[in-house]
Amino acid sequence: MVKKGAWSLAKLKDICGFIGGGTPSKEIEDFWCGNIPWISSSDLTESSIWKINITRHITPEAVTKSATQICPSNSILVVSRVGVGKVAIAPVEVCTSQDFTNLVCRKHDARFLAYYIQSKMKIMAEKTQGTSIKGVTVEDIAQIEIKLPPREEQTSIAVALSDIDSLISSLQKLIEKKKAIKQGAIQELLTGKKRLPGFSGEWNEASFADLFDFLPTNVFTRDQMTDTGTIKNIHYGDILTKYGACLDISNTNVPYLSETVSAKRYSESSYARSGDVIIADTAEDTTVGKCIELVNVCGKVLSGQHTMLCRPKVSFAPKFLGYYMNADCFHNQMLPFITGIKVSSISKTNVSALRLKYPSLIEEQQEIAAVFSDMDDETEQLEKELTKYQQIKQGMMQELLTGRIRLVDEESHAQPKAQAVQEKRPQPAHNQHFDDAVMIAGIVNAFYSAKYPLGRKKVQKLLYLVRRKEQADTSAFHKKAAGPYADEVRYKGGEPIARKNQYIQVKRSDKGSCFERGVQMQKALAYLQDWDKQADIDWLVSQFQYTKVNELELLATVDMAICDLRSDGKEVSVSAIKDLIGSNKEWRDKLKKDYFKDTDIRRAIERCKKLFPDKEG
Repeated sequence: MVKKGAWSLAKLKDICGFIGGGTPSKEIEDFWCGNIPWISSSDLTESSIWKINITRHITPEAVTKSATQICPSNSILVVSRVGVGKVAIAPVEVCTSQDFTNLVCRKHDARFLAYYIQSKMKIMAEKTQGTSIKGVTVEDIAQIEIKLPPREEQTSIAVALSDIDSLISSLQKLIEKKKAIKQGAIQELLTGKKRLPGFSGEWNEASFADLFDFLPTNVFTRDQMTDTGTIKNIHYGDILTKYGACLDISNTNVPYLSETVSAKRYSESSYARSGDVIIADTAEDTTVGKCIELVNVCGKVLSGQHTMLCRPKVSFAPKFLGYYMNADCFHNQMLPFITGIKVSSISKTNVSALRLKYPSLIEEQQEIAAVFSDMDDETEQLEKELTKYQQIKQGMMQELLTGRIRLVDEESHAQPKAQAVQEKRPQPAHNQHFDDAVMIAGIVNAFYSAKYPLGRKKVQKLLYLVRRKEQADTSAFHKKAAGPYADEVRYKGGEPIARKNQYIQVKRSDKGSCFERGVQMQKALAYLQDWDKQADIDWLVSQFQYTKVNELELLATVDMAICDLRSDGKEVSVSAIKDLIGSNKEWRDKLKKDYFKDTDIRRAIERCKKLFPDKEG
């Protein structure tokens, strides 16, 4: 907190210098092979003052022979024409296009000014919509009145807003990462390239015509639908733009047919039911063929204009078809059959000829669908969290930038408690306990699921396995009933440190302790990056993203047994591992579990050899 002081009122023209921009000739290639960053409005985002995508560089000669000028680092870059409303802080010396009005101010905190200008520019941008005005003028920006707190309070406000911006940015990156992981998983699990533990054997293959019947659809347009009614209607446009792979009818706002058309009689075969697949047969691009699987159908539901309502002739696990028929392995088959120039479409005849290759066991289909459903649930929760923090930021800007809430202390002259994002993070002394705390945070961040709680047992197994991957000391892990298990990690090491630093939070449930992300998670993730440990977390995700805790217990147990046997110079075999497990009073009950059968142990031995080749002899 800082000492309370009065706010003053000033216009930007009175406290800032202005620098214009321009575009060097694109016809002179030599202008564009220098080392001075040059940006256009498309290189900024509307959401953050910190994001600048610098991809183009110009020469000093380009600067002298064009209207662009060099803006010093920490300049405030304001898009005043095309893309009006975007604002950013220059991280280094940069040049900009003519769409910018750039400000330099040495007496005030540039970050505070940038946030204030961003809030004002959004209002000015909204006023230009629907008018012939192409942007705002330099004079418009110069006349902006700004409320100025004392410099120290400016810094406190800027830090607070920067911190939540950092959190928002991290969430956005995490969401994109989760989506990328899902796409990778789709390419592997829905093609059979990678099988989930416990499944093997050949997949079935058949034509679409052999597996599905086409049912009647209607031709009602969007203007024949309402928000209320008795019959829901699936519109092809919503399939293309709003719905995911699976549409939960009971939990989604699906439009109704108007009273005029809903009063008509429809055959029972026209109504959709759970498990049906609806394909959009028309689009403006190659998204034609996008489909949805209906889930939890309640009441009357029809399939509308430009759709194909398809009912399986054989049994499939719920949600499997939704994920499978939107995967590239299926959708890419459609591409040669898409017709049209401005509007693309595909016929039932061509769809009928497409091939599906799928697991013969319903159980494997269920497990695959569950993997993707969990991923979707997690992404949805993250997106809700992102929306929440974006709303919080808007509220903070309204309160802090107007002085309605003061980050001040009547008595103290202390510096702001929060660290500016540009400052170097303090590096704590390395030790195994702190390393474990950071690694546990990374595990929680990567494996947390709102739908399926992340328990201590799973965290412990993943921590053991990553230590084995690193060829690190595993002596802290002992042959406990739930082992390998490290009491020191639980009681005096990594876990309590991670909790104290708020990297994670641990909540009690009817199933035991559950791990969730803490408010200071980003600090732990920053350490992972600084210490080059993120690759280890990525390895865990690549190997065990879909692995259940029982399978992790099996792998960790078998691996520890392998290490013991090799240390004693003994041969590794199923019988030797069973003897070792059976000889330990804490472990012997493992052999009674249905996932510690001979076939399971044999499979685990082979998996461990691939995971940890360092122990091969």
